[in-house]
Amino acid sequence: MTRGGSTHRATGRWLVLSASLFVAAACSGATDTNDGSSTPTGAASASTPASSADPDVTMIDGQVVGVGDYPAYTLEVPVTWSVDGAFVTKPIGVIGVSVWDVGEVPRDPCHWQSTMSDPGPTVDDLVDALAIQRFRHATEPTEVAVDGYRGRSLRWSVPDDWVVTGDAEFEGCDVEPSNGLRTFVSWLGNGEGQRFQHVAGQVDVLWVIDVDGQRLVVDATYSPDTTDADRNELMSIAGSLRFAA
Repeated sequence: MTRGGSTHRATGRWLVLSASLFVAAACSGATDTNDGSSTPTGAASASTPASSADPDVTMIDGQVVGVGDYPAYTLEVPVTWSVDGAFVTKPIGVIGVSVWDVGEVPRDPCHWQSTMSDPGPTVDDLVDALAIQRFRHATEPTEVAVDGYRGRSLRWSVPDDWVVTGDAEFEGCDVEPSNGLRTFVSWLGNGEGQRFQHVAGQVDVLWVIDVDGQRLVVDATYSPDTTDADRNELMSIAGSLRFAA
């Protein structure tokens, strides 16, 4: 993954954290066997960390994107994956896991500058706003639990016929002032962070949950060329998420 300032254009740039920082952390893809309509494997009950027995798996600490007092969480990841601040990725293209405190959501992710709105404070408020976002073809939201915390899940995607040039530049979309790119924006983090898409056909499996009164979004994302094995690995990582007591 290539990382750098917000005006630097490089393969691997996924989202903008602020005017001075962006990090790779968005992905997409074709049809997935786990569409988020059920609890991710292992997410609803405690288990022995795989890293305690498997030398090829390690435990990492995650960081919620946003500005606030958030619960700490951990993920179990293969050693081929890495963490950069809030984003857990594999250096094979567009694939990763992140956790967000979502602030505003655009009704139109292409023309996001004029359509941003506050979805409201609850899990249902946010899920409803995500489900009707233009172009996304969201699945019907379903009830889920992540590490015992209840919420709702859906999967959505970027149209696979969208013309995308350069590095995450979506033809006809609003320009991000910090870097001059035409971006396709899913949401803004609460206080910082812009979640934008990287490629046509990108898929995100989203779990919107209430963690002791704090609404958070777990986002597992991958690109159309992601293999079944890598998608399964991604879902296993998402399913290993544990919040600190």
